[in-house]
Amino acid sequence: MSDITVSFEVIPLCEDPYPIVDKAIEVVQRSGVKYEVGPHETTMEGELDRLLEIVKAGHRA
Repeated sequence: MSDITVSFEVIPLCEDPYPIVDKAIEVVQRSGVKYEVGPHETTMEGELDRLLEIVKAGHRA
């Protein structure tokens, strides 16, 4: 299966969103996939099912 790119953004609804966003980025970093953190979203490259698992885990972080 060919690789795709997926971008996602975590938008915490709280006073201090940075710890929540940092936890989501840590999930991506630990995943081992190629990624780039931008000012509004994180973009990953890899197999679709794996990337969707990472997005779900990042959302739960």
